Amino acid sequence: MKLIFKFLIFTLFISGCSNKLKKTPAENFIGIWKIEGRSMFNGIQIKIEKNENELIGRIYKLNENKFVQLFADSNDVWVSGIERRSNFEFALTEKKIAKDLFSLYGLSTSQEYKVEFFNENAFGLSIDNSKPLNSKIIYRRIN
Repeated sequence: MKLIFKFLIFTLFISGCSNKLKKTPAENFIGIWKIEGRSMFNGIQIKIEKNENELIGRIYKLNENKFVQLFADSNDVWVSGIERRSNFEFALTEKKIAKDLFSLYGLSTSQEYKVEFFNENAFGLSIDNSKPLNSKIIYRRIN
């Protein structure tokens, strides 16, 4: 009976972790994405493309927010880098809005997020020790 119980626990553990064992392709980022979960940035569209060996995201379409309209333009680099951290987790670096103004005062001009895909059409971003899959900051594929 003990052996059957151990086998059952092991099987449940493996089935729960099986999606973490497969390597998520970095190419899943390529496409046009819409930002959700941050009121100022909601609706901004980002086009992520492979540029030589790097993935770079440029603003494809702005939203109607007055600060976004003031400090950003179409084709500005929004995602300056994406790096693999594990089979399923990535680090994504976003440029801050008004980065030129921040740099004048010696402040950081970018923010690094942990990223994990919900599925091929959405991924979550988080900072520090929070889990990307629990985040409200989401990129949703629109093309």
